[in-house]
Amino acid sequence: MEDEALRTEVALFRFGVISELVASRLEPGELTELIYQKSEQHWHIPGSHRTRVSAATVRRWLRLYERGGRELSALMPARRCDRGCSRTVDDETRGALIRLRKEQPGWPVWRLVQALAEKQVITPGTTLSLSTAYRILTQEKLDSAALHKRAPVDRRRYEAEFPNDIWQSDIMHGPLVKGTGKRRKAYLIAILDDHSRFITHGEFFSSEKLESWLQVFRQALLTRGLPRKLYVDNGAAFRSRHLERICASLGIALIHSRPYTPQGAARSSASFAPSDPGLSRASMTNPTPLLSSMSGSSTGWKRTICIGFIRSPR
Repeated sequence: MEDEALRTEVALFRFGVISELVASRLEPGELTELIYQKSEQHWHIPGSHRTRVSAATVRRWLRLYERGGRELSALMPARRCDRGCSRTVDDETRGALIRLRKEQPGWPVWRLVQALAEKQVITPGTTLSLSTAYRILTQEKLDSAALHKRAPVDRRRYEAEFPNDIWQSDIMHGPLVKGTGKRRKAYLIAILDDHSRFITHGEFFSSEKLESWLQVFRQALLTRGLPRKLYVDNGAAFRSRHLERICASLGIALIHSRPYTPQGAARSSASFAPSDPGLSRASMTNPTPLLSSMSGSSTGWKRTICIGFIRSPR
């Protein structure tokens, strides 16, 4: 972990795991349930062959992030300070950990390790790290995921409680436009506030690449402030490290819809429904001369869309 680039990658990964937790207004029970959902997922962890993250580790990252002033640097892994100590846990320490877990099944792993240290039952010269303790408990089927009894999943459609809680973004394939001697497809990129259904910004572009989307995102931020969460699909542009860094630096939780579940993006996709159904058909025979003219007229289009959303039942 001495490599600074790797430490930064790890910090970005950790923020990606906890971002939804720090950007949500959750009751204690809801927070616990979401943490266990995170612990059951499989992840691509930088610098590690492991694919799972324990619930206790997620909670520890949350504490580090909050105590560090919500700075990304607070999530960077610490450099090793246990050189010269044995990293192999002996049978006595292992047994003490298992017994304490059975006595206190509701305690997080960090609390178990702390209690063992306070009782001075860890063999001198041995370091019992959180990752080692978690590995032992997993082998004994005493990890939090195995002990936790899942409550029934609430599958009702979720809606943000306040404006700027969640922004959603989508891209519509628009009409053909005249470019440099040939016709090119236009793309309408828009960002929608989930609670108010207000389109924070929308604009036509000749490309759906990240650079085009970032222009819309920047204008939305300048005019409407910071959202707590940004909900996007799994397109290549939204899976870029550049976007992850931007959201992490602004404290915005970047959430991707689950693959093969298009219903998750239904709200943002619906934002294009009131547009003229004959728009694409007309473009095939009469291409729009200029892309700029389309963006110039999008202001009135957005007003029409938003009024329709506000009046429509949810």
